[in-house]
Amino acid sequence: MKKIIFMPILFCIFLLNIAGTCCDDDTMATAVAKDATPVVNTINNGTWKITYFFDDNSNKTSLFSGHTFTFGSNTILTANKEVTVYSGNWSVLQSDVVDYNSGNDLDFSISFSSPDHLVQLSNNWDVFERTTTRVILRDLNGGTGVIDYLTFEKN
Repeated sequence: MKKIIFMPILFCIFLLNIAGTCCDDDTMATAVAKDATPVVNTINNGTWKITYFFDDNSNKTSLFSGHTFTFGSNTILTANKEVTVYSGNWSVLQSDVVDYNSGNDLDFSISFSSPDHLVQLSNNWDVFERTTTRVILRDLNGGTGVIDYLTFEKN
């Protein structure tokens, strides 16, 4: 008789244990809302520098030493290095594409036509993390499976 009562109780404890482990432990450091406005308002404020650029399995941050970036309200992106100014475009839009980052549907688009080191930034990045002084972007390289990262920090 005791075995009959003990087995269902043991089974219930087992199910509760399994149910408790089925949560997603891989959460982002800082969740980014699906609304582009906070990201746009942050990046429109002041000048920025690249503090990390990991692309094609290599750290390329040094390519942007001495550069400052200004994200204009009219989607014009300027990169300044000493007296040279380069122009590109940028935007932050809600994406309807299903990707590996299902908790975040914001795409941060950067486009430069020259010089070569700025062209490397051209991409539709996923907004991974945002604070008032830092924006971290990432992109899954479909060919290699490596995640590329681009971090802007406020000057």
